[in-house]
Amino acid sequence: MSWYVRTQTGWGLRGILMGAFVFLLYRARLRAGSWNGISESSEFWPLLAAGIILALAVLVFTVMTVTVDEGDIEISMGLELIRKRIAIPEIASIGKVVIPWHSVGFKKVSGGWLYSVAVSGGVDIVMKNGKRFIIGSDDSEGLAQAISMRMAGVRE
Repeated sequence: MSWYVRTQTGWGLRGILMGAFVFLLYRARLRAGSWNGISESSEFWPLLAAGIILALAVLVFTVMTVTVDEGDIEISMGLELIRKRIAIPEIASIGKVVIPWHSVGFKKVSGGWLYSVAVSGGVDIVMKNGKRFIIGSDDSEGLAQAISMRMAGVRE
């Protein structure tokens, strides 16, 4: 049974990536001279590859679902290509943090990993072994409360 499920969409990052995609398409059209000449342009294949990479980034890095169930926290991003499970009994402490504008996606941070799709609040989880996970959420209060309740339930 899931105690907490929240899906967040990073609209800002999605807008930036889609804007870059439109810019690449427009640049390809300018370099080719017309829409019909795009595929014959020498820049077509590199621009197409960049466009595909941007489309994949939109699919993977702009949607994140956090689920808190009986004994685990599960983070899945995008098409569930990036997935992480955190065992609740192994959590030493949790706290709240603010995710800065430059920290979206998933990346290595001091002592652990950050998972976020938007500039928002977040929950900083410190494990008993010293590892750290920061989970961004537009409902960081609800997420912290769900984790705290499960931590109390696991310890009873």
